Amino acid sequence: MIPRELVRQTLAGHPPPHPPLGELVIDDDLVRELVGLSPDAPLPLAAKRALLRRWGHHLVTVAFSAGWGAAMQPDPQERLDRVAFWAEESDLFVFALVDGPFSLAVRAWSWEETLIRFSRQDPELRAFLADGTIEATAWFQKLANAGAQGVILGDDIAYRRGPYVNPRQLRHTYFPFLTLMTLAAQDAGLAVVFHSDGNLWPVWEDIVQTGVDGIQGLDPYASMSLALARQRSPATLCLWGNLDVGWLASLPRSELIRARVRELLTAVQGTPAILGTSSGLPSGLPLPILDALYQKAPGTTVRGYE
Repeated sequence: MIPRELVRQTLAGHPPPHPPLGELVIDDDLVRELVGLSPDAPLPLAAKRALLRRWGHHLVTVAFSAGWGAAMQPDPQERLDRVAFWAEESDLFVFALVDGPFSLAVRAWSWEETLIRFSRQDPELRAFLADGTIEATAWFQKLANAGAQGVILGDDIAYRRGPYVNPRQLRHTYFPFLTLMTLAAQDAGLAVVFHSDGNLWPVWEDIVQTGVDGIQGLDPYASMSLALARQRSPATLCLWGNLDVGWLASLPRSELIRARVRELLTAVQGTPAILGTSSGLPSGLPLPILDALYQKAPGTTVRGYE
């Protein structure tokens, strides 16, 4: 089974013969470091493709958003070109990472004002999110036309203790629009994965009820557990993440990495899941650590592809 089809079936709720491997994002600067390019050098996508083949990844993500706190955002046309490259020049499942409703609001106003507007169930906020959902619907079709097979709705709605906004208020003003975005993307033929950092337990069921095909993140420092998420989710929901990249940055020994991978996979054995970190790969991670993470771990069914 080619990588693209393996991920497709996993997101459709079918337990895979072996869990696909992949990351939310892989920083371009990390790729430059690992292949020996200077920080200001153009990044050949073929170099990143070589790394993904080395590690046996089954998917790739093209980020159309750097997050609501970023000073600069990616150029949309350049990212559409990246989607087309991966669709045509690889057999990987291609995700596009885009802003969800909360991130759209924060980028339009400020983080503090957005929290106030959500807490007050501001009519102007609802009108803004309705317009944003319509615009996102058109983008989903562009992404599908460019060759994307899935979309990740990125919305950091929580911190270590729980959601930034009271869950009752989110149910009135946030989740209806997340549901509409999910349906619009699925209507365009895209699988939908929701991503957020932080403690999502107070709104876990609300996220599931939006109809997303998967949830990415499962921040271990915010009391998120892959095993508990499996218990609290439908059997068909794909779970992805829960490996802390900060722990990897502490340079654990290879045997500790293998043991952690084994623990994660045991929690989701026989269910749809993707192996990866909770937040993606930043620059500064050494190649031996990443090689140890993605190599076949003793006692697991993880494997790559040639």
